[in-house]
Amino acid sequence: MNLQAETVAALNTTSVGRIIRRAARPAVHLARQVLHPGVPPQLQLTRLNCNGQRTAILHRRTFADYSVIRQCFEDRQYDLPRRAHCIMIDNLYQQILASGRQPLIVDCGSNIGASVLWFASRYPRAHVLAIEPAPDNFELLRRNCAHLDADLHLAGIASEDGFASLIDPGEGSLAYRTIPAGPESGLPTFSLPTLLKQKSPATYTPFLLKLDIEGAEKPLFDGDCSTIAQFPIIIMEPHDWFLPGQATSLGFFRFHAQAGRELLIQHENIVSIDCRAAAGAIGQVAHT
Repeated sequence: MNLQAETVAALNTTSVGRIIRRAARPAVHLARQVLHPGVPPQLQLTRLNCNGQRTAILHRRTFADYSVIRQCFEDRQYDLPRRAHCIMIDNLYQQILASGRQPLIVDCGSNIGASVLWFASRYPRAHVLAIEPAPDNFELLRRNCAHLDADLHLAGIASEDGFASLIDPGEGSLAYRTIPAGPESGLPTFSLPTLLKQKSPATYTPFLLKLDIEGAEKPLFDGDCSTIAQFPIIIMEPHDWFLPGQATSLGFFRFHAQAGRELLIQHENIVSIDCRAAAGAIGQVAHT
């Protein structure tokens, strides 16, 4: 929660505070229109620093959106500690660029685009393929990332192509889930192989796969993982706490262990790294 949200919350705790807030509302709306013309009053434009760059993100005035922004830009939940693994990953990124191809980042569960903005600032020459199934989130994602080298899809991710229904289990825009449905739902789901077919291997090399898909990781890892294995870095938020008794992370850990990958924990995320691919990049970069 930012200072503005904290101030509003404090005012709402007393009857006098609520009167002051109502009285100040017209002046506040007028100031917003002057400072940010074209931004609807229900939205807010926040400017921030990200990996040494100035950026801005359009978002709703909700706890969910404030949380997403804080996790990405203050907690830096998709960053890695500045140690050996980070060096390996940076070298792998440089090796892909040296080959004449673009590192490909697939961001599943992009929400309003905070993670896409973060990845674009951390790996500025990468291409991002972003997937978000919720139309309200996607509209902000589209507006926030229109200027980036990013391919945006209003869709869900699944183990096979199909359709899904969108459900809100009561957590709001932070936790929309998809469940399989018929074509009448209107929401397509794509498998990772289908998405990668759109990206020529002569132009793109899989680099990083990010998964924050509210339990949909279970069928993803319970199926054929050969396409997933092409990504040397996988960042996933597990949801066993959210869906107790369903073992939603079991397939991920089975895949991770069988592939001999290494595991890091970063805030809410677990990071699976193919150190053989990353270590090979060190030697190849050293000889270029």
